[in-house]
Amino acid sequence: MNERIEYLKKKLIEKKEILPYINLNEKNEYAGWVSDFHIFFINGENMKLDLSDKSDLFLLFVLASAWSRSGAWENAAFFVAYLKYHGYAEPEQWRNTVFVEELCAKRYEEADRIYEYCIVKKKTRKKLAFRSDIYDSIHILACNWDAIGEQLEKSNDNNDFESFIYFMRTIEGLGCKKRMLIKITLILRELRCQKIYQNIPGYLCCVPDRRVVQACKKLNIKLPVVQDTKGLISASKRLYEYFGELYDIPPFAYDDVMEDMTWI
Repeated sequence: MNERIEYLKKKLIEKKEILPYINLNEKNEYAGWVSDFHIFFINGENMKLDLSDKSDLFLLFVLASAWSRSGAWENAAFFVAYLKYHGYAEPEQWRNTVFVEELCAKRYEEADRIYEYCIVKKKTRKKLAFRSDIYDSIHILACNWDAIGEQLEKSNDNNDFESFIYFMRTIEGLGCKKRMLIKITLILRELRCQKIYQNIPGYLCCVPDRRVVQACKKLNIKLPVVQDTKGLISASKRLYEYFGELYDIPPFAYDDVMEDMTWI
């Protein structure tokens, strides 16, 4: 393990109380991104997802789909917070096309209103935006929800979560280029962190998104190119070899924690 990687891990742990996406447990292992969004609603409730709850589990998949789009990660986080606060977290609601169209029509207004009921230490760097194509994707997700649940149970029973990745990849309309890819491993990571399923291997839980790939280049880590499911699994395995139970979080946080790394 090279010196730069070890220094990155050290800085990540030092800044775990500062950056909202670094949720580490008492062993300094990753506790999951959705375990604490570091957002509070005006009613005092802490924004988080309990993945043993069916509605919150649905919102995890919504988060993965929303985050598959271009733009800042905060857009996806606050979009899910908006849905949770208003009670728009049931698959049955999203199967109704009229409901979907009505919410989509209000997307600009709702993005502008987010800080009226969401309290954060620091507002987002850029203006929040809720993309119109996300709403259709959630409708597709809701229509496939029963089959997704069945596949999760089947994968757990067979100790084969690679099959879940391949299954999710077959659903057209969940990602920015019609099919979700990179954020499928985010779903598995969060389920593993909350111990919802006992048979998810850590090497299937790393997310090689653009931000992570760019950081790995700076760290001299050669990741497989992710153009398909096979590439995603290979890249996730490589990240897990380097970062273990911290998953992809160290390279994701690279630019936020390494600003003083001028000596290397």
